[in-house]
Amino acid sequence: AVVSTQSTGEDKGALKQGSWMVSVRDAAESCKNNSQLKGLLVRIAENDNVPRKKAKFLNFIKNSMRVGNKDLVENAWDAIEKAGKPQAVTPAPPAVIEEVKSISPPEQEVEESQKKLKKKSKKTANAENKNGSLNGCCNGQSDGNSNGSNVKASKKRKRAECNSKIENVSEAVSLKKKKKRKNKENESSVENTSLIQPNLNQVNGIAPETPNKAKKYKLSNHIQELVFSKGEISLKKLKRKATTAYLEYNPHKSPEEASRLFDKKVMKVPGVCVEHGTASKEVLDTVES
Repeated sequence: AVVSTQSTGEDKGALKQGSWMVSVRDAAESCKNNSQLKGLLVRIAENDNVPRKKAKFLNFIKNSMRVGNKDLVENAWDAIEKAGKPQAVTPAPPAVIEEVKSISPPEQEVEESQKKLKKKSKKTANAENKNGSLNGCCNGQSDGNSNGSNVKASKKRKRAECNSKIENVSEAVSLKKKKKRKNKENESSVENTSLIQPNLNQVNGIAPETPNKAKKYKLSNHIQELVFSKGEISLKKLKRKATTAYLEYNPHKSPEEASRLFDKKVMKVPGVCVEHGTASKEVLDTVES
């Protein structure tokens, strides 16, 4: 009993994780306007162990994938959640529903109509048999023979009518089934092509495009602007602000790379003096002549 409950729990978890990964891939495919967000979603979709809880998801992207842009990660979470929610279907107008019903009746209605037609044909046949037997008893044997022939002819005619109606209904059902089968085949072909088509940039080894802002951004200039605007700032605070801005412009870089680059650049920024854990604007001594 313990083994069965554990296996069912694992199956449920696998199903939930599978549907979550489908949402991740759908979000990556539907993102078209933001190339930076699409690149991040494609990278996330390459993993199988993406957390389903928001807090764990944010930590996973930050620590495992080395992405420090919080706004970008939040947008990725929102896109995956949106892709996982069922889309609201707008109801069709009553006139359209009636038209569809008249063209292709549901299978349940078709079966009921077939049953009603069969019951009606049986009742009419029984009634005609009773009438024929009564007329034969009252009018004699010759009249009974003529009535019997008339009953047989009417039976054949009504059976032919019922068969034609049943054939028409069965044709409508077969047409409806063919339409459903074609729609399913088209949907499956579209899903297969969307899943099979690879990311050309990843196959060719080309890194995702970065915005034009990343090319213009310089860490040393930003450090200089921060120190000059404050006059004096702690080195720890300056490092946090500068590396955060650097990662926003360069999302493919890791926090460790940004930290090492800051340590390398901060001592070489012109006009900035670093002493005793603080960075300040360097003051030039003027000598009176």
